[in-house]
Amino acid sequence: MRVIKTLLSVLLLAGLVGCNLVWKSPATPTTNPQRALATLIEATSSAENETEAPSLTQTVEETPTGEALASVEPPEGEETPVPEAPTVPIATPTLPGVAVDLPPFDAGMELNVMSTRDLEVALQAGAHWVRVNALNWADIEPTEGARNWAAANALEQQLRTAAAWGAKTILVVRTTPAWAQAVPGMRCGAVKVDKLAAFAQFVYEAVLRYSAPPYQVEYWELGNEPDVDPALVPPDNPFGCWGVASDPQYGGSIYADMLKQVAPRIRAANPNVKILVGGLLLDCDPLNPPTGKNCTPSRYLEGILRNGGGEFFDGVSFHAYDYYAGPDRYGNSNWNSTSDTLGPVVSAKARFLHAVLTSYGVPDKFLVNTEAGLLCGRTGAEAMCQGADFHRTKAAYVALTNAAALAEGLSGSVWYSLKGWRGTALVGPRHEPYPAYEAFRQSAMRLSGAVFSRQITEYPSVLGYEFTREGQKMWLLVTLDGQSRVIQLPSVPVSIYDALGNALPPLVELTIGAMPVYVEWAP
Repeated sequence: MRVIKTLLSVLLLAGLVGCNLVWKSPATPTTNPQRALATLIEATSSAENETEAPSLTQTVEETPTGEALASVEPPEGEETPVPEAPTVPIATPTLPGVAVDLPPFDAGMELNVMSTRDLEVALQAGAHWVRVNALNWADIEPTEGARNWAAANALEQQLRTAAAWGAKTILVVRTTPAWAQAVPGMRCGAVKVDKLAAFAQFVYEAVLRYSAPPYQVEYWELGNEPDVDPALVPPDNPFGCWGVASDPQYGGSIYADMLKQVAPRIRAANPNVKILVGGLLLDCDPLNPPTGKNCTPSRYLEGILRNGGGEFFDGVSFHAYDYYAGPDRYGNSNWNSTSDTLGPVVSAKARFLHAVLTSYGVPDKFLVNTEAGLLCGRTGAEAMCQGADFHRTKAAYVALTNAAALAEGLSGSVWYSLKGWRGTALVGPRHEPYPAYEAFRQSAMRLSGAVFSRQITEYPSVLGYEFTREGQKMWLLVTLDGQSRVIQLPSVPVSIYDALGNALPPLVELTIGAMPVYVEWAP
């Protein structure tokens, strides 16, 4: 993937607005939303969480969809230090007393280039969510007013197959035809104001067509990583890029204007479908930005809400990747998150989003991590990305990121992807399963229908979640530093399995380490 440090340097030199912004919005309570947001996040995090993350080098690279993403890798020839890990409480996803009708949690996969066999392999692993990227407006309507639905023939076959298997399909709608581009030459960019009605009509017809049998698409994601400025991607880049670097909320208000025209047409076509804000990249933490890092892009959702966009979507799609940092270690320094502190970065990003939504009075929006993954190296082809250590770490990460997503109140965790990018593959070229595939299958099976109860805080340096399912209590446990520890369970369980499905003796005394274990008790 192309490194785009130069473009970022240009933007920084251009004097972009920093992260310490003054918030002012008629759509919010009279309290200062920035202060309220910080307070909400602080209320869900231990003071110990300020422990400095291990030293990790940071570069900026493209995501699988072409946008800038900060990667973390251990310095060459140097071991990353492992500090003593604190216990981090889990955020409460909604305000007390707010009745929320959320889709139940399930695990899923993205199938960006999907054959029927790919879909079968994904669904056999228990992938209930299937993200399909994408329905391209630019391909269907290259000339204004003339639809060429034949351009979607391959997509339609994918959607029919997914529906036949009973999958919950998220369909991404993206790309702007030349005649509607607000930024000329940018397929990934925003729609001209005077062409928003045309886009709304296109999406209306698409929902009529694909939300009905035999396609049954219920979840509609508008755009993919819109919180990226067009200057950061190539002119013909097909992903992104609605961002406005000079705006304090990075152009989120423009996306809100689009929602105000498109969402009513979607609901007119089918009032039962759900509208998702396009998968937010959330490059870095705007409340605690890394040194020298401009985190204004992560204000994008706030721009949507400040401009009154809250009533025009049902959920927020976002992306959360961590970076392999050696055996049993990973992290994302842009969010001050490492495997030995917070666990998977989905926790940090979800808490931020919950707090933003709550501070703007819309805590009932559901969240889905639509791109989860553990990235390795520059391409994933490096020797370290092929060895047993990485495969073991990736398998553990699959179990942990799904459990963390459920614990943080998400409705789904979608792995990117079955065939993978930069080492994230769950299967090989001939669909031969890697250990992470079995970890996904075990996780999907055990977490489907489960409800998060609490974070387990009884054991030092242990990350643990308690869930219930059909009256049965289940724990997921792992040591934060990867070292083996012996703990005493509160009572004799009926079963214990590791993340790969291997049965362990159901004893009160349990040895845990870097590979998560599921502990189950009788109802």
